[in-house]
Amino acid sequence: MSHIGVGENPPETLVESVVDSAGEVRELATDGWPRGYIYGATRYADVILRKAFPARSDDLIVALNQFAPTLDELRSGGGGRTVFVKRFDDSLAAMKDQEQTVWGKQNISISKELALDGTTLKKVRTRGHEIDMFGKGSVDNPLPGIAVEMEWNNKDPFFDRDLLSFQALHKEGVIAIGVIITRGPELQALIGNTIQSRDRGCKYGQSSTHWDKLLPRVNLGGGGECPLLLVGIEPERVDGIELAQRVKGKLMQAEQLKLDWRRLRPGKKWNDVKTEYQEMQKQAHDLMPPVKEE
Repeated sequence: MSHIGVGENPPETLVESVVDSAGEVRELATDGWPRGYIYGATRYADVILRKAFPARSDDLIVALNQFAPTLDELRSGGGGRTVFVKRFDDSLAAMKDQEQTVWGKQNISISKELALDGTTLKKVRTRGHEIDMFGKGSVDNPLPGIAVEMEWNNKDPFFDRDLLSFQALHKEGVIAIGVIITRGPELQALIGNTIQSRDRGCKYGQSSTHWDKLLPRVNLGGGGECPLLLVGIEPERVDGIELAQRVKGKLMQAEQLKLDWRRLRPGKKWNDVKTEYQEMQKQAHDLMPPVKEE
């Protein structure tokens, strides 16, 4: 029997056998997905969706193609259930299969019986799971289905809730795939310090739901063995995003002045340059001031 000493690295064959690489987020193995998003999948979720549930795959692709929030909506929207999130859900809900509704909000509960020699001794009801958009596998065989959650701007623990629900529902055969849609990394980097809340704070802070908060949770095992399709919304999907890009550019100019003020303003003191720096920041934010939230 071989042993690994303290401080020694295990052989590569052992590492490969221990690491659950199927549960790590990888690039999609399928093509034909809409532009303007970043995608990731675990356990070949995109392949399962495309091959085993082609109608639901087509539905999701159509909804993603239609999804186009405006910058004004991003600036005025509230929490997770904004007007454009509702519009996305409604676009799925409007889709039919054999003239029947196959998408909708579902409250799913799971009950179990404990029996001895065929006699039921106890009935156990687990907690319910609310899915914003549940797609039936097919009209004739609704289970397993597809669960879709768009987490636009909630607190990031909402990801934990979704992943736990997906894990439980997949284990019981209720869903085959879980889909989470959220802000992509490029969009977060762009609007994180350009779109302001009413009190001129960050409307889309780092502690809210976005791609870089989701991936570590999934890579650490969130969602269990449920295949996951992850979708990140990027700037290309947002109509009018050019204004935010202008603000970002001016803020970057201000930060460059702060970092390199001795070279850029030779002979001046920081207190003098600081006033100029603050004015540059103000001018940038004044291009896109806070708006009243709906």
